Amino acid sequence: MSALGELIVFGIYVILIIPILLTLIVCIKRKKKLSGTLFIIISLIPLALFSYSQYQNHRDAELDYVGIYDLTEYPNCDSCILKLNDDNTYLVSIEGSKIEHGKWNFRSGGDYWIVDIGEHGTLGSGRFKYTTYKNRSSKE
Repeated sequence: MSALGELIVFGIYVILIIPILLTLIVCIKRKKKLSGTLFIIISLIPLALFSYSQYQNHRDAELDYVGIYDLTEYPNCDSCILKLNDDNTYLVSIEGSKIEHGKWNFRSGGDYWIVDIGEHGTLGSGRFKYTTYKNRSSKE
């Protein structure tokens, strides 16, 4: 079902771009620059709004992973904590002492999500396996 969702989003982009391309072709053939330019600007508004909504949905999904994770398999550390910040930085620490920090990245597709922690792995596997999680709306 997720492949169908991806195809629908692609189809919406195509549908929003077709009027712009047709207007460009007509303007080039008839050399009517002013009315064509106005139509292209008006046609760009729905495309820009749809693109922004796609970005915002991705960002909202990304922010769902912001929080504090209790790591279970971090090397030489029994009780390390991973903190993912909303500015896409992370910090691995133990009792207030910083062990590692850097950038994290959220990737998603139709039916998967991946949170890359720096260049060292992904959230939930390898050294970034965790037991408990407190999101940003949890009481500390």
